[in-house]
Amino acid sequence: MVLVLSATNVLLIVSGIIIQRKIRLCNQQKKKDIEESFRRNERLMERSVMALSNAIEAKDSYTSGHSRRVANYAREIARRMGKSEEEQRDIYHAGLLHDIGKIRVPDKIISKKGKLSDMEFECLKLHPVMSFSMLSGISDDGRIETATKYHHEHFDGTGYPEGLAGKAIPEFARILAVADTYDAMTSSRSFRNLFPQKFVRSEIEYQMGKQFDPEIAQVMLDMIDEDKDFTLKQKDDINKKILVVDDDVIAIKLVEFMLEDDRTLEITSVKTGEHCIKALEEYNFDLIILDIYLPDTDGFEVLDVIKEKCNTPVIFMSSDKNEETIARAREKGIKYYLVKPFLKQELAEALRDVFRYDLEP
Repeated sequence: MVLVLSATNVLLIVSGIIIQRKIRLCNQQKKKDIEESFRRNERLMERSVMALSNAIEAKDSYTSGHSRRVANYAREIARRMGKSEEEQRDIYHAGLLHDIGKIRVPDKIISKKGKLSDMEFECLKLHPVMSFSMLSGISDDGRIETATKYHHEHFDGTGYPEGLAGKAIPEFARILAVADTYDAMTSSRSFRNLFPQKFVRSEIEYQMGKQFDPEIAQVMLDMIDEDKDFTLKQKDDINKKILVVDDDVIAIKLVEFMLEDDRTLEITSVKTGEHCIKALEEYNFDLIILDIYLPDTDGFEVLDVIKEKCNTPVIFMSSDKNEETIARAREKGIKYYLVKPFLKQELAEALRDVFRYDLEP
């Protein structure tokens, strides 16, 4: 059978193909728009959570970094338990926010160096419920705020605020309970130094089935056993050295101002690429914040020299918003490109990523 197509039929077929292609392209664009919108929401969520976490730590100077460490430990426990990336992200956010209710606790109780009175302790015990109230609706399924509410419940039913026991305690809360207690024991306080690793391990082992879910506590014990050099602890007393390379004095002062409250950071600044290279020959830095346009050279050329000399991470900062420049930086392996003038939160987010705790086994 021979099929004869008229010009009209051919035109209709071609038109149909074109229409289908346009629909497909339109759908692809809609998908990209949706994905970009999702990424923007994710970034907004991250920044909001970080801002709240910073507010918690500003309230209590003696627990600086506590929420971030708890979040990291909790996420690693969840990863080892086989949780999805979404679940790992949610438990991380719950860890950052688990003490948000302390904002409503009087300063004299939060910052008290001695033992709390019975009345003061009862007031402090309200913070998980306050956290739940403040975070209500932050997650679609409620597991983030629920985790913050019940992270002081004990597996044997002796905890608070409701005396839940066993698997009646939400799983995320059971994970946070282990991570929170571990960090409390491995951090220095105004009234004591951190505990030795052997003691911390023995205490967690002793509390299996009492304070902690035995299965989750075992995951934490595995992490401790793998941590031969006792790196999973408070590191706030260890300074991170940052080299800022920029000929703009205002830009340097701005970075120094943004970071002045973080006592763990030591800032050094130079104005040229040549001075940057000389500084690297004399000192070891944990991070370099590099301007692209320097008086004597190009920031990309300085980056090449840095890579030849050391493995120090580099963050670009520049007033250049050109997409080609940003793309070139990405090709060079630059993860963070801060466009001047940038926000303190943008810089803080980059630093948290660069200096994050390495919990990989």
